[in-house]
Amino acid sequence: MLLGNFDADYLSGISDKLVNYSLNYRELYTKCYDEIESYSSTSVQSSMLKGIAKASTSVGKFVEKIPVISRGQADEALIAAGDKLDELNASKLRKQMSSLIEHQSNSIRPFIENIDTVNELYNKPVQLLVDKDNLYIATIA
Repeated sequence: MLLGNFDADYLSGISDKLVNYSLNYRELYTKCYDEIESYSSTSVQSSMLKGIAKASTSVGKFVEKIPVISRGQADEALIAAGDKLDELNASKLRKQMSSLIEHQSNSIRPFIENIDTVNELYNKPVQLLVDKDNLYIATIA
C-alpha cells in the first residue's frame, strides 16, 4: 500500500502470499504443539506422578485382598489417592496445552481482508450510497 501500487494482480499476489504464510504458520504451530505435548507427557515429573499413582493404586488393590486389613479404609484410600494423582497429572497437562491453544491465532486474517477490500475498491466498479449518517460502498457484479 505504501508503494502506491494498487494493481489488481499485485494486490492479489500479496493476498495469496499472506494466505500461504498463514497456512505455513498453522502447520508449524501444530507440529510444535504436538512435540510439546509429547515432551510434556513423557517428562520426568509427569512420569513420576504416573508411577506414584500406579504404585498407590496397586498397593491399594493388594491391600484389598488381605482379609483383615481390607475391613478398614486403607485400601480404598490408596486407590483413591492413585486416581487423584492420575487426574492431577492429566489436569496439569491439559492446563499447559490450553495456554498454547489460547495463543494459536496468527491474527493475519484482518490484513488479508483489508488488502482484498482495497483491491475491490480500486479495481472494480462500485456504487456509493449516502444517507444522513453513513456512506455505503457496494461492489457492482
